[in-house]
Amino acid sequence: MWGVKLIARLALLLSLAVSVFAAGPLQLSVFAEAGDVKQYLSTAEGRQDAATRLKKLHITGIYLESRLADTYVPPEEMKPIRDFFLALGFRVSAGTVNTPGQHWGVRQKGPLLWLNYQAEKTQRDIRQTVHESASVFDEIIIDDDYCTEDTSPESEAARAGRGWGQYRRDLLVSLLQPMIFHPARQARPGVKLILKYPQWYDRFHLFGYDPARMSIPFDRIWVGTEVRNPQTKRMGYVQPTEGYINFRWVRDVAGPKTVGAWFDHIDCTAQNFIDQAWQSVLAGADELTLFHLSDIMKGHPGHALLMRDWDALVRLHQAVAPLTPAGVPYYKPVNSDGDGNMWLMDYLAMIGIPVMPVSAYPAAAKSIILGVQASADPNLMSKIEAHLNTGATIVVTPALLRKLGSRAARLSGVALAAACMKGQAGQVNNVELTRPLEVDLSVQAPAANVKLWATAAQKKIPYMAARRAGKGTIITWNVRTFDEADYTANNERLLAPAQLGLPVLPQPVADAIREPILTPLGLHLSAPAGVGFYLFGTRHYFYNFQDHPVTLTLNTKPVTVHSNTLSSEAGTSAPPASEK
Repeated sequence: MWGVKLIARLALLLSLAVSVFAAGPLQLSVFAEAGDVKQYLSTAEGRQDAATRLKKLHITGIYLESRLADTYVPPEEMKPIRDFFLALGFRVSAGTVNTPGQHWGVRQKGPLLWLNYQAEKTQRDIRQTVHESASVFDEIIIDDDYCTEDTSPESEAARAGRGWGQYRRDLLVSLLQPMIFHPARQARPGVKLILKYPQWYDRFHLFGYDPARMSIPFDRIWVGTEVRNPQTKRMGYVQPTEGYINFRWVRDVAGPKTVGAWFDHIDCTAQNFIDQAWQSVLAGADELTLFHLSDIMKGHPGHALLMRDWDALVRLHQAVAPLTPAGVPYYKPVNSDGDGNMWLMDYLAMIGIPVMPVSAYPAAAKSIILGVQASADPNLMSKIEAHLNTGATIVVTPALLRKLGSRAARLSGVALAAACMKGQAGQVNNVELTRPLEVDLSVQAPAANVKLWATAAQKKIPYMAARRAGKGTIITWNVRTFDEADYTANNERLLAPAQLGLPVLPQPVADAIREPILTPLGLHLSAPAGVGFYLFGTRHYFYNFQDHPVTLTLNTKPVTVHSNTLSSEAGTSAPPASEK
């Protein structure tokens, strides 16, 4: 078996070696927390040991943190560490994570270990940390936790009637210049500043992240692609495709300055760890940053796979860097709410739909998917109607139809209750499901329009219904993921709170769902769930997340993808209908 997988990986190396674009080499770096700096880098012997381990893993960059809560490394101790790594040819920058301590910052009134940014002490302490970092380093990365859920009396007074999400976004955007940029550039006028977004893109807007406004002043943007183990609750039942989706969506918002992907070892098997690397490179990252140095020093099973796959990752980066991603757009405006459809893009990607996250309405696309997030666009209905008149296929969810009201219901030919009636389907078109699918029991449609029936609550309900509208087709897909009630019930704040049935769909059901969505692109895919499909123009890749090989068929051509790996060659798909 290992011989077969080795041959497949050698084929992948060869296929990725040829590229018409001379991309800069893929970079690998590590973030060292303040505690890591003290524990591993405070002596000459420790620094040498760390450098040896980093070089073995192809790591050539390091971000050194001087402050984490009350753990502090003063500038006079940081400078010799900086100089040591610079002398060895490492790229050396500063890093900071805004985490409250007993004496640093003010902890929020809320369940997570975040800061109260309305507090003057928090602002003062961050200004000092940033100023000191810029006095030592040419570049600083602002890690996670530039966010808040504070509900203290001072924040309540400051929000002045605004919704909590709007207040938090306004506050954190307003603090960028006085709290970060001014003190940094006062210490070093040419200092470069990087902002790193976490991976929970469908909840950014609730806790202060605003990629459209926040990204503008920063020199570069990093994106969290840390998805960890989808089978455990510890870090949420996050799908391995979430990092890819998050990176692509943030880059669509922030533009080409989005260059770095950040993932970690937490709750990761060896395969979980390397999956993060492959998804990050497929998403377009030019640099991978590992969190954090302590895990490098202690060792992790994923490191062996990283060393094994590094050359292939470098070649994949060279191959995809010049290419424009393609596929089926999923429209998520900035600061849009996903209540009812949270993380739906991740699950679509897990069933072989080549999802292309976009933040502006994709009016030229032949086939698109609109979840409830799209309802943040006040002109959405007019855009849908105009788009249908071009002959497009538009897939909508019950959560979106409910937001849009009677005009959308008439257009789709679907009726549904004012509130979602949550249910679970055990069958689709009489095919028994491995795990139940979350559905809205209130959905009704004329039998002639129903393409797929689900069996739930001892009755048949429409699972997919299609109706001609204008020159196009509107498809109602009775799919549901998570809403705020699911978060409350599962005591979760940020990540997927439960396991869903979509990633383990039986192949006949997955094929039937994909068919009307991909046909307008000139694509016909027969494949099991658990295989990601990535389009770049007319080139494609498949990534098999399963522990066994799969054979799939794309436009009648069979493709075998070995377990837990990328397809061994980039194929050429039939051109989308718009290119024929």
